[in-house]
Amino acid sequence: MIATVVLGGMSLINVSAQSTGMTDQQIELIRTNCLSAKTTLNQLHVSDALLRVNRGQLYESISTKLMNKFNNRIMNNNFDSTDFISISKDYGSMLDTFRLDYITYEEQLSVALDIDCSKQPVAFYDAVSSARVKRVQVHTDVVNLNQYIAQYQLILDQFEKDYLTSIEGIKN
Repeated sequence: MIATVVLGGMSLINVSAQSTGMTDQQIELIRTNCLSAKTTLNQLHVSDALLRVNRGQLYESISTKLMNKFNNRIMNNNFDSTDFISISKDYGSMLDTFRLDYITYEEQLSVALDIDCSKQPVAFYDAVSSARVKRVQVHTDVVNLNQYIAQYQLILDQFEKDYLTSIEGIKN
C-alpha cells in the first residue's frame, strides 16, 4: 500500500515534469537548491515591494501634482489643452494597469513562495516561471509610463516654445 502511494507520487512528478519539459536532473537541481531559491525569491519579493511603492508614489505624483495641475492651468487660461489631456488620460489608464499588473505579479510570487520546492519542484518551477512572465509585464508597464511622460514633456516643450514666440510677437 505504501509503495503504491510513493510510486503514485513519483509518477505524478514525472507526468508534471513531462508537461513542463523538465528532466529528472532539473527537478533534482530544484530540490537541491530549494532553500537558496526561496531565500532569493524572498529578497526579490521585499525589494520589489519597496520599488513598487516608490515608483507608484512617483508616478502618482507626476499625474496629480504635475500633469493634472498643469492641464487645469492651461484650460483656465484658455489655451488648447487637448494633447495634454489626451496624454494624461492615457497615462492614468497605464498607471491603473501598472497597479493591477503589479498586484497580479505579487500574488503569483507569493504563490511560488508558498510552494515547498523540495516536495513539489515542478509546481514551484511553474509558479516561478509564471511570476517571471508577470514581472516582465510590470516592466513593460513601467516602460510605457515613461514613454507617456516623455510624450508629455515633448508637448510641454512645444507649448513653451509656441508661448514664448507668441509673447515675442505681442512685444513687437
